[in-house]
Amino acid sequence: MVTNNSSPAGFWSYTHRDDEIEEGRIKRLAKKIANEFEVMTAEELNVFLDKLDIKWGEEWRNRIDSALTGSTFFMPIITPRFFKSEECRREVLTFSGHATSLGLEELLLPILYIDVPKIRDGDATDEVMALVAKRQYEDWTQLRLEDEDSPRYRQAVHRLAGRLVEILERAAEIDPPPVIRTEHSEHDEEPGMLELMAEAEAALPRWGEVMTQFAGTVGEIGEETKSAAEEMERSDARGGGFAGRLRLTHELVAKLEAPVGEMSRLAVEYSTELVKIDPGVLGIIRQVETEGVSGGTEHVTEFFGAVRQITERGRENMASIQEFSDSLQTASGLSKSMRPLVGKMRAALRQVMDGQSVLDEWERRIEEVIGEGGAPLGPPLQ
Repeated sequence: MVTNNSSPAGFWSYTHRDDEIEEGRIKRLAKKIANEFEVMTAEELNVFLDKLDIKWGEEWRNRIDSALTGSTFFMPIITPRFFKSEECRREVLTFSGHATSLGLEELLLPILYIDVPKIRDGDATDEVMALVAKRQYEDWTQLRLEDEDSPRYRQAVHRLAGRLVEILERAAEIDPPPVIRTEHSEHDEEPGMLELMAEAEAALPRWGEVMTQFAGTVGEIGEETKSAAEEMERSDARGGGFAGRLRLTHELVAKLEAPVGEMSRLAVEYSTELVKIDPGVLGIIRQVETEGVSGGTEHVTEFFGAVRQITERGRENMASIQEFSDSLQTASGLSKSMRPLVGKMRAALRQVMDGQSVLDEWERRIEEVIGEGGAPLGPPLQ
């Protein structure tokens, strides 16, 4: 059963393996915070923990699509393993984009459960890590070692529940922006929706070009790797043994340094720009949904069509990208000298997949607003 959107709710995002290793402490922490919140406010905090439960998914979409209502928390439990989970990464990106578009960034409240140095140092190029680092996260790296019934642990739970109460009070005072504007708007009286659409529309070909370059670089790496594998077979036939394989692996590493560096650069460019413009595009879609279009119908239809085209184009690339990602397992076993490069390639592939999840969310919301057929928009939607 889906809850009332006006009632407080918290979605916990974590990897099940982390909770298993912690012997259920992560789930118990969520319930302790919810109980403390209820004691402090006499109001229940609905906590959604199990993403395998259909209620989690139903309520997640219900909350996201109803503009969050200022009463929905998203609390990712940050560990090194968290950033290796495609599902967890996608949830952070989705919630952050919607919350930021509404001026409700505080509703994303990360809990740093296991130390991740790049988050503390603030130098993360990974866009999901960067989003977490920008938030006022709760540091639980030492508290997780405390006994759950200790005074220090209970006080920390109380403090965190109190922070949720304060965030809700501030969120209640924030009105969703009725008109989309951008930093580049020069005249306050002019709505910025068309300007932002033009900015995003200009970016779409750039993203497409980056994806083309990325695919080309992946192909170059694949050809070098294939050539090295063939050379290893010939070396084996000549009796070169492990020494011959090791020499060829070192040569391959030297050849891949430059293309892997380019692959990483392109992935960062692609994902960070998408994340940057994500809140504005979601705001455009929400404005069309709630206020309709008075003039500019053709521009909106063209923009939505362009988003769909690049989303489909990206989706077509995902199969080959996933295939390449799967092949890296073999490459990482060749030699320890290959492992750093394989790690960089996997990180780049994750970022491209992250970018696709942003585009997929735009497409999903567009289809909810104007339907899968993409028919021209008529009078303002009611």
